This record gives sequence, structure tokens and C-alpha cells, in this order.
Amino acid sequence: MITYIIRRIAYAIPILIGVNIITFVLFFVVNSPEDMARLHLGNKYVTAEAIEQWKAERGYDKPLFWDSNGKGSEKYRQTIFFQKSIKLYAFKFGRSDSGRDIGYDIRQRMWPSLAIAVPTLLLGLLLNISFALLISPVEI
Repeated sequence: MITYIIRRIAYAIPILIGVNIITFVLFFVVNSPEDMARLHLGNKYVTAEAIEQWKAERGYDKPLFWDSNGKGSEKYRQTIFFQKSIKLYAFKFGRSDSGRDIGYDIRQRMWPSLAIAVPTLLLGLLLNISFALLISPVEI
């Protein structure tokens, strides 16, 4: 049983990294840092200097995945992906552009989801076990 749990945790790590990469790529395909800056600052009459300042304040002035000018591990550590993702794995979600604490919002809003998911999981397990016992009864 312990090996099963360890194996499941080991499978979860690459899945989390893959989901993070896919989400990151989709996010930046839909919204480039320039588009985000324009939306935040207002679409009309935004100067290039204001966009560059907004990107520098939020860390979007770095390369996305790979810094070809960096040396050693700095090639991937000084990127938007690394800077934003490493905090997620430590459960430090930061603040939204409007100043709200994202971790607080998650903690407040996870309870209704768990109130639906946990009973559904338990009911599914119960039904699965009962059907398995009906198909192949265990002799005691």
C-alpha cells in the first residue's frame, strides 16, 4: 500500500509540471505581456514607455522560457516561466493586479467545491466496492 501511494505521488509530479506548462503556454498565446499591459493601462493613447514600465514592474520583461544571454542555470532561472511557477509549487500565489490575495481567495472558495467533490468520491468508491462484491463475492 505504501509503494502504491509513493508511486501515485511520483506520477503526480510530472502531471503537475505538464499542466503548469500547458496552462502557461495557453495563457501567453491568448495574452501577450504587451496585450496585458494595454488592457491594464487602457487601450488608447498608451505609450511604449508606459508598457515597458508596466512589464518591468510585474516581471514580464524577461524571456518566456529560455534566456540565451544567461550563463549556466540563469538561462532558465531568469525567465517568466520559472519566476512565476516556482512560487506556485510553494503555494505562494501572490496578488492579483487589483491587489487581492489569491491564496486567501482560493482558501475561501475551495470549501463549496470540496463539499461536492468529497461526497461524490465517497459515493463512487462505495458503489464501486459494492458492485465488485456483487460480481465476485468474497468468502469469509
